[in-house]
Amino acid sequence: MNLRFFEKRNAERFNEGFVKRFQKVGESLTLALLVFLPACVTSHYDRTENFTFSWKIGDFEQAAKEAENLAESGPKRDRMLYRMEEGATKRLRRDHQGSVRAFQEVSAHYDKWFGVHLRSKTKISEELISSIGTPEWKPYKSRVYERVMLRLYQALNFMELGKQGRARAEIFKTRQAVQDAKELWNAELTASRELMSKRGIDLEKGFNRAEANQLKEETDRLKAMIPSDLGDYVNPAAIYLEALYFLHGGTQRDDYEKAFFSLRQLYALYPENPWIREDYEQARKGTSSEEDLTYVFFETGRAPVRREKRFDLPLIFLSETSRLPYAGLALPTLVTNDNFLETLEVRGQNESSWSRTVPLADMDGIVAKEFAKDYPIEMTKAITGSLAKGGLQYLATDAVRSEKEPVRAVTGVAVGAFSQSITRSDWRSWSTLPKQIQFCKIKTPASRELTLRGVRTNLVKKVSLGPEKTKLLWIRSISAHTPLILVNSFSMDPQSP
Repeated sequence: MNLRFFEKRNAERFNEGFVKRFQKVGESLTLALLVFLPACVTSHYDRTENFTFSWKIGDFEQAAKEAENLAESGPKRDRMLYRMEEGATKRLRRDHQGSVRAFQEVSAHYDKWFGVHLRSKTKISEELISSIGTPEWKPYKSRVYERVMLRLYQALNFMELGKQGRARAEIFKTRQAVQDAKELWNAELTASRELMSKRGIDLEKGFNRAEANQLKEETDRLKAMIPSDLGDYVNPAAIYLEALYFLHGGTQRDDYEKAFFSLRQLYALYPENPWIREDYEQARKGTSSEEDLTYVFFETGRAPVRREKRFDLPLIFLSETSRLPYAGLALPTLVTNDNFLETLEVRGQNESSWSRTVPLADMDGIVAKEFAKDYPIEMTKAITGSLAKGGLQYLATDAVRSEKEPVRAVTGVAVGAFSQSITRSDWRSWSTLPKQIQFCKIKTPASRELTLRGVRTNLVKKVSLGPEKTKLLWIRSISAHTPLILVNSFSMDPQSP
């Protein structure tokens, strides 16, 4: 009887052990599938493919519909971005009221995320999901250059609609966006450094010991895109619009002082530009121009887009006590768009009103400057995410370590595929921004007619000017082959009380 008792107990123990091992296998495979399957959901790039195609070929009506549909029914985490695309596209259709509404919703999203005290409401669950998943699973909260362009476009919308007071408020918000960004960036950098220290990550040491590695080459490439005299978060186009608003639309002495403050910044960036120098001297003297003037701003091409580049994560970025000698990283990289109209020729009835636009705001450089500034933070998040995924892989494979070879092989393939599929970077950005913003300033011809022509192209746009003393035109070109678009045409003169 004792023998049968022990045989029965051993059989029960064997069955219990088998069940536990089977449960471990199931748990590991289930974990892999639970995370792998969401990774197969359509990406931001896939969701916006129809919108991007319509916009690139100049079908702005369809592009606006696509953006609006995405903003209404797309993932909630990306709706702020889709509203930015919607607002920008509706501007090109001269639907300024629709653009205003879209941008107002963007502002509401920003207030929701950060509030008046600039305290990000990022949830722990968001950080966890982005660590074990992809950064695109977190809500999109915009970047600084995007928020500055948002305020610039909204100010132009209100000026077009004759709402100068609301335009003034948006102009002030461009500077506030920059100040907010500095505070938010400092807070995020501090948090990133604390996380690096906690996880044993040493970026500086890694770069110093890896002069020839791909990461060093990538950072050097970014630096080469940035103008040497460009400050953090500086957008000369936004500064110039602010200056012109107060220079030509001002009615009080302190308005000229505001214009002088902005033009002093621009003059330091472009000391050889005669138009900026003229405006600078006018603001310094506090006088208005006696001539009728027309400012032509020209947005051309497409801003850099974010794509993905895979890197090997060497041991040198980790502390000597780290147990993970190697891992893969997916980091964002900037890809510039070279299909753009290089400059715009502006012609009046005689040579005194002929000119060509010159660069004012290099969006390639502005985007690259912010991208490079945030790169260490991006790397920290990517490395910590890689470590988290490595931990999950270890747990899954360790759970079946004692199983037969086929089970271990299947589990290894599953968790490997899972890790590969969710090792992604964040491709999201405001894709309809320009590559460059150029400008010129001319004496308004007596005929009140201008002919705009893309240099070395057959693209021509004729524009009629009103009787205003100071006029502002805003022109958009998507590529070297798409038509010129008159987006804004309004007076900069002071409004009657």
